[in-house]
Amino acid sequence: MSIRHDLTLQQKIELINDNRNGNGLSQRTLAVKYNISLGSVSNVLKRKAEYLDDYGANQNHNVKRKIIHRSKNIPISGPILQEKAREVAESLGDKMGSFKASNGCGESLSVDITTADDWVQRIPKIIDDYDPKDIFNCDETGLFFKFMPDKSLTLNREQCKGGKKSKERYTILFCVNSTGEEKLKPLVIAKSLKPRCFKNLNVSKLPINWRANKTAWMNVKLFSEWLSDLNVSMKKQKRKIILFLDNAPCHPVDIELSNIKLQYFPPNTTSKLQPLDQGIIHAFKTHYRKHLVKHIIARCTTAQTPDDIKITHLDAIYWIDAAWKAVTHTTIRNTFRVAGFKDKQHDDITTATSNDTETSSTDSTKSTDDEPYKDLKKLDDLLEHVTIGGQTMNAADFVDIDNDTPAYNEWFDQCEQLVLCDVKGQDDDYDDDDQILTESPPKLTEAMTMIRKLHLLATTQQPQLHQLINELESKLTDVYINSKTKRQTTLEDFFKQN
Repeated sequence: MSIRHDLTLQQKIELINDNRNGNGLSQRTLAVKYNISLGSVSNVLKRKAEYLDDYGANQNHNVKRKIIHRSKNIPISGPILQEKAREVAESLGDKMGSFKASNGCGESLSVDITTADDWVQRIPKIIDDYDPKDIFNCDETGLFFKFMPDKSLTLNREQCKGGKKSKERYTILFCVNSTGEEKLKPLVIAKSLKPRCFKNLNVSKLPINWRANKTAWMNVKLFSEWLSDLNVSMKKQKRKIILFLDNAPCHPVDIELSNIKLQYFPPNTTSKLQPLDQGIIHAFKTHYRKHLVKHIIARCTTAQTPDDIKITHLDAIYWIDAAWKAVTHTTIRNTFRVAGFKDKQHDDITTATSNDTETSSTDSTKSTDDEPYKDLKKLDDLLEHVTIGGQTMNAADFVDIDNDTPAYNEWFDQCEQLVLCDVKGQDDDYDDDDQILTESPPKLTEAMTMIRKLHLLATTQQPQLHQLINELESKLTDVYINSKTKRQTTLEDFFKQN
């Protein structure tokens, strides 16, 4: 498994910040997060004084310029100006893309370490009145749901914004509580409200919440609707929760909520302070791409070219659901702890981790930190079976391919509202994806027949599948009996009324 590569100075600084003098992420977790060996992590930490001096002396201007692109809190930056300039040029008649926008110039801001440290000290007081189960974090991420693990393929901001690749991108809003016991149904934002593969389906029955607009980005309207629905849910449960979030332009600050307190992270600190950014989203994407690669492998026997391997929105939705459910409580609790959310319920875990750190820095939190490493290793093993066009990516690169993909309009949300509207009720709102023939869903009786065929397959070829098929058969039978009971009750009520 080849997982090593050189870090830029900016990445080394981020790694040092993540470690927080041994009180943050362990060396094993850092090795997984930055895709380097444990020895490389140790070397960076040993030379941290040197790297901090270099960074402070402005010796790496190219890396600092990159922060502009990543910052979610700077109103104007080079890439954003480029993008807006291209939009203006197109509106003035430049349909062929002949206009070339320059990078511009400007000062960028890195993570404010002092502010981040101060915030961590304030967290206990902020969450003092809330149970761990009532402490939530939400965040958006971009996902190229069809992206193949091929090194010859690359992504850039123009592909993210327009063209074919942009049609293969979702923005997903995740929300989870600090115990890991409540992972809310993901909100998936696409460009098409009703793709062809949704024909004959009740969208409300999907395992995710599906929304669409012309950019597949989060905006104030969608986020406000989501917040209002969450508030109604908490009100019904008679719960008061605190929701931590970044101050992106798509997150409203003037919305009134009876059962939710919005707590915004300080500017330029969310990459270090937001639990979802500390490994939860990374774990989700690792699981998602395992499903995608398995899908590719299963179809490689009949596919002649990559274009023959079809991935529909429904495929992606099922994988999103499975991947989100696969993110463990342990992973979630650990990321909240690393971000400074420590509570009495998990003091024993924290104490044990601290003791392990004193004994051996490389073995600290081994029982819990091995989890993301093992998942990444499983994906790497799967990728060994796949070669598409060029050279296959390693797992770490494949998982991180869309990390810099915009999830909202970085210029300002009102601009998007002026020119775009959310897609609602358009029956012809199809996209290229779904030139695939639609299928009618089978009846329950037909599904029971399929189960018998699966049992026959297991008996003759794959006996290890029997247990899974038995579990599926049991669930289907329960559903079938329940549906017949409801139907019988309805008929009895009908005859009583007549």
